[in-house]
Amino acid sequence: MKIFTLFLMLTITTPYLTAQKVDIDNYWVQISCVDFPQNYVPEKDRTFSIDLKGDGNFIGQDKSDQINIFGWSKVDEMATLDVIININGFILGKATSSNKTVETKDKSGKVTARNTYYKVSVTNSGNGNLRIYGPKNEYSNSAKANDSDKKDKKKDKAAVEEASNPFLKNVDTKNVGDELDDMASSKTMAYRYSLDNSYTYETSETNSASLAFREYNANSSNMLNSHENSYRNDYPKWVSAHLNKQYGYKPYKYNVKFKRLDSDKHPEFIMFDNATKALKAIFSKMRYNKSEKEVEEDLAPIINYFEGISSTYTKDDKHEKRLRGAAYYNLARIFQYLDKHDKVIEIGNAIIASEFDEDDGEIFIKESQELKRKLAFHQMKSRHIVPRNAFQEMDEEGEAEAASGK
Repeated sequence: MKIFTLFLMLTITTPYLTAQKVDIDNYWVQISCVDFPQNYVPEKDRTFSIDLKGDGNFIGQDKSDQINIFGWSKVDEMATLDVIININGFILGKATSSNKTVETKDKSGKVTARNTYYKVSVTNSGNGNLRIYGPKNEYSNSAKANDSDKKDKKKDKAAVEEASNPFLKNVDTKNVGDELDDMASSKTMAYRYSLDNSYTYETSETNSASLAFREYNANSSNMLNSHENSYRNDYPKWVSAHLNKQYGYKPYKYNVKFKRLDSDKHPEFIMFDNATKALKAIFSKMRYNKSEKEVEEDLAPIINYFEGISSTYTKDDKHEKRLRGAAYYNLARIFQYLDKHDKVIEIGNAIIASEFDEDDGEIFIKESQELKRKLAFHQMKSRHIVPRNAFQEMDEEGEAEAASGK
């Protein structure tokens, strides 16, 4: 009778225990906002001019129009940044032939056949450079400051070695090109980038050197035109990339990790699942050039739900800890992309105090402290800008982060 009673109790309680099991999976959401540039320039001073010169086959107003800095206005004169681009043209490379011999062996390792294959290749090159004149006010953290110190020490050491070299005592080692660069603008040169790039064409491999050259001669002219067109189309993108890395508040699509409940028998499963799916849909509306306030309003019910989970499931049971930890994690991520970093730090401390996945709490605190410093440096309240022209009013999500993002 006792055994039967015990069996009956287990039969009744097992479904309840099973229903409380908590499995948590990662859930990825793409969120678009500003990627900070390296330099800060006051918003009222964010103007730039373009001076594109060089080979007429590669330059023109259409190329200048393709170059933009997010968060800045392009002007014809009195700009804060002078952007000077030299495109010197395209160089046809010299064709070279190469060959390789492939051996065929039998089971004993004896060579039974040798075949030689030939191909012809050529490397054509575009040549140019970018010079940026204007303010240089870089954000720095401890790691970057250390790197800068190392570079300065290397420069100082090189200067000392040059000064002590008796063979250079009466020699002017300043590059003539640098002097010409300095004359191009009344401002100090902040950055200089090479716009050189190489494009290679290879024939297919054949068993005849003459056939390889015949293929090369038939296609080399078309390939040169193709390489020139590629360079013509590519260099404005490279210029924009360099400019935006240093000064632009460009859009960037972050791949952000949230947590989902993967236990469909848990009483919270439906609501938790709906909440994670909804936050993905809502965050998909976020843009670098729109205020985060609309998204914040739409997220309010989801925030309330996750806050309710973290305050309702308070036991030390491992399953409740997992559920509570997932709710904390999602709240921290939501507030992080609403740029409410004091709230993120508060939740990070709560995660640490819960003694469950404390590393997550420490990471949230570290990330938000760094984001607070960057926002303060750039004198911004959030990672969003007010559009300054039609180009910046476009619905742009930006380059996507790799799938293994934070």
